[in-house]
Amino acid sequence: MNTLPLPRPHRRRISGVTVSLAMALGAIAMTGCSTTKEARHVTPAGFLGDYSDMRRGVGNEPYLVYGNPRADCRLYRKAMIDPVTLWARGDQSSLQQLEEKDRDMLRALGAEALRQTVTDAGMTIVDSPGPGVMRIRGAFTEAEKANVLLEDISAAAPYVSGAATVYAEGKGQALFTGDVAYELEYLDSVTGERLSAAVDKRVGLLDIRNLDAWDSVRAALKVWRERGTQRLISCHETGSFTTRPQEQTLDQKIESYRP
Repeated sequence: MNTLPLPRPHRRRISGVTVSLAMALGAIAMTGCSTTKEARHVTPAGFLGDYSDMRRGVGNEPYLVYGNPRADCRLYRKAMIDPVTLWARGDQSSLQQLEEKDRDMLRALGAEALRQTVTDAGMTIVDSPGPGVMRIRGAFTEAEKANVLLEDISAAAPYVSGAATVYAEGKGQALFTGDVAYELEYLDSVTGERLSAAVDKRVGLLDIRNLDAWDSVRAALKVWRERGTQRLISCHETGSFTTRPQEQTLDQKIESYRP
């Protein structure tokens, strides 16, 4: 009597890159590091108009920053938020290359980030100017999504990550990662006097947690939102828009050198 051989358990072959991706994902998830860092340089796009009073930020401040030394932040407990705009420097701007659906998404993400920044700081959002009302104007001046597949391979494969690190050292940004830049100002809603202003840019790190092409942009907005909230809380306590910034932590200093 002939018997049929029992079927062997199915074994799926897993590539070296897949194993590397899984191991890297586990290691990164345990560290909890940010997936973006501040860019080495930001070119003002013109949205703010006048940059002459702005200085280079230090610590965890934006790349360029201004605080009005004559204004009392404690007087402003309400905010009127203008629609977030996209302000391209020219035809070669990354914003010009985006599809309309991506532009709409950026405007929506920016608007939500500003609303949450203000409300988390205990301020009330209003629709019209008045005494004690701060007007907020903001614009994205650069935004580029990541090539997620190539970013993952660069992060996980040793033969690619070496070249990616060399590129990052020269350019200040890892291969295939996304980036986003913004310009922002707070104004007295009645007089138009500038209270505070900022210019900043963050770039993506090689990180296989970025499963969507816009994850680096969302991560940058999260950083800006949290820091913006803390600045508003601080200036409401001290009254000064020129509050001394916090020094970078060791983790933040290490992060700035990651590709």
